Amino acid sequence: MTNNQIRKVVMFTTFFFLYLASYAQNQKMADSLKLTLPGIIEDSVSLSVLKKITLSETNPDEKIKYSLMLIELSEKRKDHYHLQYGYSALGIGYRLRGDLEKSLESLFASATIAEKYDLRTNLGEVYAEISNTFLRRDNDIVNAISFNNKAIDIFRATGDTQQLALTLLNTGYNYYENKEYDSAIIYYDEAKAIFIEIKLTIGIAYSIGNKALIKRELGDYKGAEADLREAIEILKPLGDTYGISDYLIHLGKIYVDQGLIDKAIAIYNESLKMARDIGLKEQMRDAYGKLAELYEAEGNYQQAMGYLRQYFLYKDSISDASTVKKLADIRTEFEVGQKQAEVDLLTAEKKTQRVVMISIAAFAFILFILAIVIYQYYQTKSRINKELEALNQTKDKFFSIISHDLRGPVSSFFGISRMIKFLVQSKETEQLLEIADDIDESVERLSTLLDNLLTWAMQQQGQFPNHPEKLHLADMAGELVNTLGTMAKGKKIDLSADVQSDLVLWADKNTTMTILRNLVNNALKFTPEGGQVTVSAQRDKQMVKIRVSDTGVGIPKEKMDSLFRLQDKKSTYGTSGEKGLGLGLQLVHEFIEMNGGSIEVESETGKGTTFVVSLPLFVEK
Repeated sequence: MTNNQIRKVVMFTTFFFLYLASYAQNQKMADSLKLTLPGIIEDSVSLSVLKKITLSETNPDEKIKYSLMLIELSEKRKDHYHLQYGYSALGIGYRLRGDLEKSLESLFASATIAEKYDLRTNLGEVYAEISNTFLRRDNDIVNAISFNNKAIDIFRATGDTQQLALTLLNTGYNYYENKEYDSAIIYYDEAKAIFIEIKLTIGIAYSIGNKALIKRELGDYKGAEADLREAIEILKPLGDTYGISDYLIHLGKIYVDQGLIDKAIAIYNESLKMARDIGLKEQMRDAYGKLAELYEAEGNYQQAMGYLRQYFLYKDSISDASTVKKLADIRTEFEVGQKQAEVDLLTAEKKTQRVVMISIAAFAFILFILAIVIYQYYQTKSRINKELEALNQTKDKFFSIISHDLRGPVSSFFGISRMIKFLVQSKETEQLLEIADDIDESVERLSTLLDNLLTWAMQQQGQFPNHPEKLHLADMAGELVNTLGTMAKGKKIDLSADVQSDLVLWADKNTTMTILRNLVNNALKFTPEGGQVTVSAQRDKQMVKIRVSDTGVGIPKEKMDSLFRLQDKKSTYGTSGEKGLGLGLQLVHEFIEMNGGSIEVESETGKGTTFVVSLPLFVEK
């Protein structure tokens, strides 16, 4: 696993406005106030207590619960002041739980109320929270800095030193994320000076902790470790589990940088336990990811895979076909790592043969993992007696396809190995480049087959996520044309998209891209050189009809009825000899049904094929 596979931890931004008022400094106050709430009769007093609870509560689910209570009572009393605070706290709660879309929706609702009733200080606080959420949403630093600057202007104008200091600290982190360390230090130092002046202990702790992150980047590990531990000790009496858990993650990174793996594992486990206790999914995700990395580096692949599964379980933009591919790639790296000691013992004279043997071992490992996935899938499904017979038939078809489509490419490596030996002995090294191209082609083919097999297996186990959202079809079609453009040019095929910019779908993004990608890829596969492949769309009542048309070889009538079923037969070859398992169209059919759509096929042998996909249109409520 690479560092790019794990999003950067946004260290401090999600905690600050749990402490917006001087009377709401820690979790202990929230717990105390909850005990008094049932005995309060006056609505006005209940509003005040609920506000204090939402400001000091650190548990995401509890924060959301009491925020909704505050909103309901504020609407009943037509109290816009507390209503604005309720939506702000609700947005923070959703963000702590990892639901960033709901967080932004609630925070913008709070900002609208603050603007309408000229609640200037409150508006500054909400702008700062919006900035924090954008920073966690794909690390959107541009929007984060923009809203922080708006907040800073308001706090300077109103003289609210506490909120000014908090926002300065947040903005400093924006610059830290952008690797502008000098600017970040300036903001941190100004914030710390204000925290010391107003005696806000938690702010001092985060000023110290965040500056430690810069020291780590600059290689001052001793100073960074000391500052992080000081910040953690300050946060412990305040009950800020969220901040402590995040700082422990960064402390673990310092140990990793110094090669202190055992200490790093202990720290990550401590952070993981804290995060699990109160349901901090982001910290749990990061801790699982880091532990997987460390166990992988130590060669403990069984332990690493266990943590890696948990990491993917908690990852946000988890759970699409690319995630499965990453999992397969990591498993391949494990096998290569296990063989590396043997590789180093071989002589330079056998170097070419050694590379080929490692490649063969890697593919054998992939096939072994694939067999485990299939076995687990059918073991689970076998408990449902009514579906047992159908599952056994599907398994037979799978192994039939595997034996045909995967045996050939793997077996070819044995012939390639002998040819390499011969060419090396005869010193005809120029032909090795052609053999390298053959190896690349076989690797690419096996990788594509494995992607579709693992994606299909996840779908059948019911593990594939479905999160409908607004999707601009024109953008997706353009992205698809760019992605498959090279393949089209290689076959001299005219690939184009004609989609109106106002067509917006309501569907899951990952499965929708898989649908379009498989259909266009199929069209390119079965269209000869000089042909055309076109993606178009039009509105049809409450649906959008997407047409993927080609001028290819067409589909025989006898194959139309079984087009979307896995068949126990050999693969169909494309116009340039491409092969596939036939899983692509089955995935298309299942993903379309998952999104509430339908698919039709129009084809004539020798003249081309058109797939018509109907998906729900996004309708403003």
